[in-house]
Amino acid sequence: MFGTLFFKECKMTVKSLAYWAYVACLVLFFASQLGESDWSLPKPLPGHEGEYGYTYSTDEATVMGKTVIRLTGDYAQNSYAAYPLGFYKRVSLGEEEKAQMEEILSELTGKSREELEQLGYDHINEESAFYERMSEEGVDMEMAVPPVPDIGAELAEGVSFERFLERMDQVDDLIGGGSMYAPARLKKGVQVPQTYEGALAEYRDIVERDRYSGAFARLFCDYMGLMAAILPVFPAVARTLRDRRSKASPALYSKRSSSACILLARYLALLVLSLAPILVLAGIAQIRCGAAAAAAGLSADSFAFFKYVGGWIFPAAAFSAAVGLLVSELTGSVTAVLIQGIFWFAGVFRSIDTLVGDFGLKFIPRFNALGSTAIFEREFLSLVGNRIFYGVLSLLFLAAAVFVYDWKRKGGGIRFGSLRGHKQSLPEESF
Repeated sequence: MFGTLFFKECKMTVKSLAYWAYVACLVLFFASQLGESDWSLPKPLPGHEGEYGYTYSTDEATVMGKTVIRLTGDYAQNSYAAYPLGFYKRVSLGEEEKAQMEEILSELTGKSREELEQLGYDHINEESAFYERMSEEGVDMEMAVPPVPDIGAELAEGVSFERFLERMDQVDDLIGGGSMYAPARLKKGVQVPQTYEGALAEYRDIVERDRYSGAFARLFCDYMGLMAAILPVFPAVARTLRDRRSKASPALYSKRSSSACILLARYLALLVLSLAPILVLAGIAQIRCGAAAAAAGLSADSFAFFKYVGGWIFPAAAFSAAVGLLVSELTGSVTAVLIQGIFWFAGVFRSIDTLVGDFGLKFIPRFNALGSTAIFEREFLSLVGNRIFYGVLSLLFLAAAVFVYDWKRKGGGIRFGSLRGHKQSLPEESF
């Protein structure tokens, strides 16, 4: 009986326009974000300083010096980047705020306004000259990282890291919040150029510990996980509302199958069909990644993409589909899309501060880096706990959806999302 229901639900979902819109969105997103990737990993060669990409340093002197140098550049131009609601915003300060910023920088550097402006412009010109030189040499701009300036002479003596963070908190407030000067961000380190030795160690980690394709699979899940956390709610809502529009609810309620059997079959059908196109795209990426590894004479994990999809993306899709079923059963409307959309935006905003690790209980865990194997291994258990948490929530939401569905089958009505008492008859408008 369950198998028959499951296949019927699969057929109904496949016939839905919302499902094919879901597939189209996944394919377009994959093509735009990962379609041009060649999945190759060249071995770093010595003598190419500035071209090995970047790493993060939590050394207090480096954090203070690099941050102050950057802040002086922003001060000189009176232009600051901020992400107060997760979206990029360019901020210019008024005269009063500029005076406060000058006072902060003067304390940290011991320099006058004129000296601060000159220091900022010098740094801007040095960076522009570096990127121009890298462009002329044909270096990939994503791999080009300007060297850290000589910061020792730019910091005033006696400034402690604690005092520096206090001042950066004030800087963040002046900008309006959500800036790169927020203490929470600075404590996690600042970008610095990767050395040859560091780049070579990273390369070996990817080849040996990640078996090549594992690093690329994490990047795949970072991008596709964004879509899996929101898109499955659409076919889930469409499937529930289809019964309501076709007035099929009374016929379904009268069937002998239990409410749990009907809802579980529907949920599993949605989940399987939601994951199917992601697995196809993962298979394409796995083949291309394996081919790139073979061309370099390396061996790749042939199942890395599928393993990462199962552990990373599956719980997100399960949660999104469960929300869609529960809320659409409760409200009989597309409210689930709005609720999941708000939850999704909140998840994106929570993750924007740290795109590599720091998983916690974030709904959308990010790892937007190729490699960083040591960081991932250090935080692996945190990611496991995160995915288990949302998997359990999905089951609880599914159980709640079964309860609501069973209540309605027995004649209970729902008004404005509230369960009403038992009815003797089952008119469509009471559902």
